[in-house]
Amino acid sequence: MKVRPDHVSHFFVCFIVTAICTTFLGFWAWTIGLAVGIGKEVYDIRKTGFDWTDIVADVVGILTALGLWGVSMIGG
Repeated sequence: MKVRPDHVSHFFVCFIVTAICTTFLGFWAWTIGLAVGIGKEVYDIRKTGFDWTDIVADVVGILTALGLWGVSMIGG
């Protein structure tokens, strides 16, 4: 999979939203991150069509944020 600029924006938007939401929701922050990512993709449908690789970038951003959150919880 070739990384496009849109993939980078999907990654960082979902990463930042999920990272911020972990403060309030903990593990369940992924639901907000995924909703934002899918919402962005629905918005993109009008321009470029639906692309599953954008959803993959969303999920990678979400998992990265959750992973960092989890590591920070271990250190405590």
